[in-house]
This record gives sequence, C-alpha cells and structure tokens, in this order.
Amino acid sequence: MNVECQIKYKKMKDKIFALFISTCLAFSAGQIDTSVCTGQIPGPNDPPGPPSLPNVFEVHVEANINNRNYTSEYHIWYDQLHNQVATHVDNAGTRTEDLYRFDTNEFYHVDRDNGICTVQPLFRSPQLFLFGTATGDKATMKTPNQFLHFNETGIQQKWINQTVVRGITCNLWRSCLYWDSIKATMVVDWYFSAPSWTTSRLSPQLPVRAHVYGKTVMQNGKKRPFDHMYEFADFNPNPGRHTSAYQTPTGVYCPRAKNIKPLPTPSSSFHFTAEIIFGQSISRIKEWYDNDMNLVRYDYDPLGTQKYGTLPLTQVHDFNTGVAYIIDSLRGNCTATPISNTGFDVRNADPTHVRIRTSKEFFYFDKAAYIYEGQRSVRSIKSDVWIAQRNDWPVPNSPNSTWEWYFATPNYTSNFITVFGNPTRMVLDAGLGQHYVYNIYDYNERRPMIWSYDIGNCFNYTERQDFSFKLPGSYRKLVNGNMELFRYAVLRAIVKAGTINKINLSPLRVYNIQIDYADNNDIIVQFTLLDKAPQLGDVSNPKPENSLKVVAKSISGAINGGQLIVRLQVPLVPPANMVARQYSLSPGKMIKDAYYKQTKQGASTSTGVSGGAMAGMGVALLVVFFVIGVAATYFYYRRQGGAFGPKKFGDEDITSSDT
Repeated sequence: MNVECQIKYKKMKDKIFALFISTCLAFSAGQIDTSVCTGQIPGPNDPPGPPSLPNVFEVHVEANINNRNYTSEYHIWYDQLHNQVATHVDNAGTRTEDLYRFDTNEFYHVDRDNGICTVQPLFRSPQLFLFGTATGDKATMKTPNQFLHFNETGIQQKWINQTVVRGITCNLWRSCLYWDSIKATMVVDWYFSAPSWTTSRLSPQLPVRAHVYGKTVMQNGKKRPFDHMYEFADFNPNPGRHTSAYQTPTGVYCPRAKNIKPLPTPSSSFHFTAEIIFGQSISRIKEWYDNDMNLVRYDYDPLGTQKYGTLPLTQVHDFNTGVAYIIDSLRGNCTATPISNTGFDVRNADPTHVRIRTSKEFFYFDKAAYIYEGQRSVRSIKSDVWIAQRNDWPVPNSPNSTWEWYFATPNYTSNFITVFGNPTRMVLDAGLGQHYVYNIYDYNERRPMIWSYDIGNCFNYTERQDFSFKLPGSYRKLVNGNMELFRYAVLRAIVKAGTINKINLSPLRVYNIQIDYADNNDIIVQFTLLDKAPQLGDVSNPKPENSLKVVAKSISGAINGGQLIVRLQVPLVPPANMVARQYSLSPGKMIKDAYYKQTKQGASTSTGVSGGAMAGMGVALLVVFFVIGVAATYFYYRRQGGAFGPKKFGDEDITSSDT
C-alpha cells in the first residue's frame, strides 16, 4: 500500500470509526448544531442507564456507512488488564491489523495481505485517540466507557423506548454529542439487549447496535450530513487470554519493534533430527555439532541424481584438519576432500581459509535483531516465538529472508538436557518460492557416544592398524557394570599415550574399542588406530598430526614404561587406576569373544560423558550436533543444481577393503 493510499485509508477509517473517536467529544450546547439535536435530559422515570462494559472483551462490528454506500468489518479485542487493544479490519478489499500496546508504548500497523508491518511509538500514533490519550511521551488506555462514549462524565443519555433490533428486544438510549475538531454534531442511539432477553453467552444487556447520524461543517462552510450504522455481533465478555489476537501474523516481521524477551543462547554442542518441508516434498536430516571439538556430522538421504549416488550418506567435517569425509552408509565407500567453503557449516575465516560456524551462526542468530512475537501452538506444543529478517541467506546481499524460531515454553519437560531450550520448529521464507518449514525432534545437548564419529572406512589396510594390550587386576565386575565409562577411560589413556611433543592424538583416530577376558582374569583391550588425515584442508591453523607409525611407537613406549594408565572413575566408587601390563602391546586382533561389539556406524545412545570429564586431556572428545542453518543452505544449493556438496567418488577415494 503506497503512502497516498495509506493516508486516504486512514482518513476514511477515522470517519467510519467516528463512534469511538476523540478525547474532544463532549456535550457543548454553545457550539452544537441545534438542527441535529439539542441535548438529552433523562426523565425521572427512565430505567437505569446502559450497563458498563467489562474491561476485557471481544466483539465483531459491522460498520455500514449509509451516506457513502459501503460496509467495513471490524474484529476488536480489548484487554485493559494487559493494556492492549487489537483490531482486524476488512475494508474495500484490504485487510489490516492494528495493535495498540500500551504496555510497551508501541503502535503496530500490519497489511495482512502483503505481510508489511510498520511500528511507531504509540504516543505519536495519529490513531491513538481511538483507544487512548497521550501526556507527553506516555500513552494511557481509555476505559470502555471512555472510548464508546456512554456512561461518561459530561454526556447525558436518555432512555427512549424498548424496541426490537435484528429480532432482539432492546432498550434504546440516546445522547447528543459535538466533535469540535471537525465541527460535527451527532445523535448517538445505543441499543442494548433488554434485561429480560437471554443472550447466547448468558451475559445480560449486551450492545446490539449503535446508530450515529448528524452533520459536519466542511471547510467551505457547507454542512454535510452523515449516517453510520454499527452492528455488534458475538460480543464476548469472557474471551480469556486470546494471546494470538494481540500478536502480529505468522511470518510478518516488524522493523524497530521492541524485543521484550531475550532469544535463547545456543550451547556449544547439540544434536537433533529435522523434518524439512519444502513445497510438496518432505526430507529428513540428522545433525550433530560440537564447537569445542571443531566437528560436524550430518546424515541424509540424497534426492534425485547426486554425485555420490542416492544411497544414505554421512558427512563428517573435521575442522581441525579441514577434511570432509563423505561416507556411503550402506556400501562403506568414502571420499576424503577439503571442506568446501560453500558448506552450510562453514564460514570464511579469510579469503582463502574456512572455519566452523559458531553455534549462534549455525542457528542464524548472529547479525539479526530477533523480536519476541508471543506464544503459538506448534505440533500441539505451546511455544515461544521469535522472528528476524536478514539479507545474507543463502549468500550475502540476497533479498530479505524471514526467520521464525519456535521454542517449547519452559513448563514443558524433556528427557534430554537442554540449557539452550527445546526448539520445536523453524520457518524460513526467502521469497520466490523458497519457503521451508523445519520440524525439530529429539533435540539434545548431551554428548552422544564418541563412536558415532566412525571414519574407519575412509582408511585402507595400509593406513590403520589393530592393537591389543592387557590390564591386569580384579576389575572384571567393575568394568562389566560400567562399560561405556570404561571405554572412554581407555580412549583417554590412549590419546594421552599417543600425544608426542605437544602434538595431540585426535580421538577420531581411535575407534572400535572392544574387550575380552583372559584366563588369568586380565582384561584384554583391542582398538584400531588410524593414520593421520590423508590431506589438509583450507583451515587457518590445521592441527599437526603424527603418522600412524610414530603414534604406535609412542603408545608402545608408554605401555612398556608402565605409563599407560586407565583411570576408571565411577560415581560413589573410589577411582580404579588400571596400569597396562608392560610389553603387552601386540599388533593384530587378539579378542575371540568381544564383550562389547563395535557400535554400528552412525549409532548413538543416550549415555554420555560430561564435557568436563572429556576435557581433562587437553583434547576434548568429539561428537555432537549440527544445525538448522545447515539444512537450510543444503537444500537451497541442492535445488540450485548442486552447487553445494563434495565431488563424486573418484580415483582419489580412500576406500576400505578390510571388512
């Protein structure tokens, strides 16, 4: 709607809303047009005046502007308890919404058809007079009697008779009003249902009709008659807290609106499953993200013809080395390639280097002013909603896109740890048909099993080696009852033993930890050690790595010197320090009956280890989850012809042949 149309519309609306307007309305015999009315004096035998309306109500009003031959419809919500008024207006083919927020001193005007919203201080709004008054920069809400102009000081109302309106028996009260700002004199006839009439909501004496007619003096001095009929329907004196009525429509962003509730701050690690709805297609993706470990993983089913085929794929991005591992989850094929700067988990550190996105960047919480909209129900979950607009998705200087985030309200409980909150949905609208809905399930900030990051298939038999060693002592019962804690304790010990000259052994290189028991009750530990990353990507400071041979020699030396100690700490039990038997490190597989089978690639469990426990090595232990910006950009690039994604499996593949 252009400015001229807005001005014309405002003037028209001011006129047809004449019943409710102006603090200037007052009885004034000196200026009144006596040809219209001369004032009303109540008779001694008149019944009591019209009832006062409640301070919270909802009503539909049909405004028939008889002298102009048109009709407008209003849906009004009035809530003096919370200092808010909302109106939805249908007029001459346009649909608008006005929000009067006296609690935050804001006025919102929304074009509901085009999703355009403007916000200004309420005390400056030219429409404040409808429902409030201003003193300096403070707006005060009118009472129902004040804005409807009855039972108000200075206005006399006379009972006329009892009559029938729309089949309803009504009492008619009449008043004579003068509006000085437009030199208008008017008769206001109020029709309220009679006390004997039973209303649909069992509320006595509800407004049924207001007839406003009279004359106004034009600028040229001529008088022009006007005649307005307002029909009240479905008056609800007990609407409850209809919060959605006092909110902007879904997906509408209002620049310069005040944010009355801070946006949640995402944790440094998380994982979840997302259902992505785009048009008539539904896709799913599992996402892991760990900023502390510089690791990202996501599992997805490619659609259509893809460079890596159409079987389920897993991508593990190791930002420590800058390498992306793309794994065919069913066949076990793997490609190692530098992490692409077009990835949705990537930001450019400089023109030639990449880095992992921060958790705020993953959720697109950075560089945007999110505004709290209120609460809505999504998937039958009552959710707090925030909205923002930005111009850098999917690439910088893109047209504006709107991001709307839903989080379950704090009264909902979850089986998962959520410091950040429990996101339930994100809606992304970038225009031009780019509309995505992300339903988020199983959001969890607890670290999943490290074994989920299995990149073993990306290394052939010359680039990995199986080893075994023994732990003497009577620890069988303790280990059996705390198997996951034991495996993590073994991993920490191996990482420490394989760290040489401050060059840390990446936990990614240790996997498939299994155990068995020897006849003498020794615990046999078997693990697979991978070689260093096959190449380095374009990260600013890739972490140096020692070769498989060097790391194996270091671990052997630690065992032979009695320095490989598996420290198993179980709650309420004294720590058990298990020292590896000297000279027990052997290449190859020794275990005959594994008490802990290798976790299938991609599996995770709810049992986890705290970040503090894992960080004791100076090297945190990976795992964890990824984000929504991920899926958003992924599906955008995929539909743009595959600009996102690694290259096809080729001669440079690092494919496992060792089963």
